[in-house]
Amino acid sequence: MGILKNIILFATSYCFQQQLCAQAQIEVYDDDTTTTKNKKNETISQLRLKKNYVLGDGITLESDYGKLNFSQSLQSSFAINTPNTNLSGLSSAFDINRARLTLVGNLFHNKISMVSRLNFSANHQSVTTGSRSFNTVLQEAYIEYRPNRKHIINFGLRADYIDSRETRIEGENLAFINRSALSTAFDAIFDYGLRYKGSYKLGGKHLLKPYASVTTGDSRSSLQKNYGGFKYGVRVDYLPFDRFSKGGEFYMEDLARETKPKLVIGVIYSYNDGATSAMGTNGGRFLYGNATQKVILPTFSKFGIDYLFKYNGFYSMASCFATQATIPNDIKGEFRLNGTFITYPTTQTPTQVKATVQNRLNLGNAFNVQAGYLLKSDWAFGVRYTTLKANTTSANFAQYNKHYNFVFSKYLQGNTLKIQTELGYEALTKALQTATQRGNHYMQVMVTVQL
Repeated sequence: MGILKNIILFATSYCFQQQLCAQAQIEVYDDDTTTTKNKKNETISQLRLKKNYVLGDGITLESDYGKLNFSQSLQSSFAINTPNTNLSGLSSAFDINRARLTLVGNLFHNKISMVSRLNFSANHQSVTTGSRSFNTVLQEAYIEYRPNRKHIINFGLRADYIDSRETRIEGENLAFINRSALSTAFDAIFDYGLRYKGSYKLGGKHLLKPYASVTTGDSRSSLQKNYGGFKYGVRVDYLPFDRFSKGGEFYMEDLARETKPKLVIGVIYSYNDGATSAMGTNGGRFLYGNATQKVILPTFSKFGIDYLFKYNGFYSMASCFATQATIPNDIKGEFRLNGTFITYPTTQTPTQVKATVQNRLNLGNAFNVQAGYLLKSDWAFGVRYTTLKANTTSANFAQYNKHYNFVFSKYLQGNTLKIQTELGYEALTKALQTATQRGNHYMQVMVTVQL
């Protein structure tokens, strides 16, 4: 009973200490704590409620060896939309965009970190059926090692560095309710692998941040199996005016109200040596074989450039991406989801086979630009324009090829408590437009809370 009592006292004493690993040390006030003394061994335990707790701090267990932080977030939304030009035939939907539980552990003065994140908003499965399906409740689970302040290495499942700048920003910290159509078309986001990121001073306020990764290219389905080859990627970010204030590189609105201009420009390239899905989010969806039923796969590459600028409440962000693929010449058939092999008809020409494979990949280019301004009253507004262009023999990802968005937000306590209202119009390609339907009109309202 004595041992059990000590364990309970220890757990209770620290479960209310609020401190995230990336935040500054919180000053301890004597009148914030209640002290309990164990008379048997004269040990002291402290139960402390932070007076200066803010939303998003979470709950932290702390010891001499490290910290373990628990935090959660919830985003609930309501949307209405219509495809009709006269705005008739409205339909509506309620949704839980994100319902996340995040655990961050740090050991040995942040030398080693462990991160895991679950999203309970839906128990998704891939669009496939049969043996090649997977669960996506687990979003991130990785271990990170920091040998010094300039170098970081991590291994496991996490959001990748080699997608658009939008994916460098958590969904709860976006200025719009959803990421742009460019991100939807080309960003795999989550993947399993080994990554490196660095930070180098170039002289003065110039800063260079390189990133590199070797991943499966199959996203979260790789936890079941890596169906193709590996995906190799690099990103190089250049900051000419030093770092953003208060981590502003990783959220959209200029909540810090930068007193001096801040800019980051990035270039990315990735090469997937064996693509098995449209853009790397549903690995194992498409498997091809040669005459001996040996698996052979297309390669898929992506190139992009992006930037983020902030100054005095104003921000601007843009991305431009392009993708292409190389198709093997000796594809003779494909594997069903149950593992059986289908041989293509001998009447199919190599050009037709190549077109079949390309029609299952997101091939083309896209451009996204957006900007917003945060008033001193913490009201904010923003506009966004996105255009998509698919190659002739590409997957059908650009039916809606032009997107126009306007957002109006109230930040009650930064990104941890906010209300957003978004209006949008998604234009159909001219070939799909009719006299009554030329695109989709919609309105969304979302509330975000982070604890």
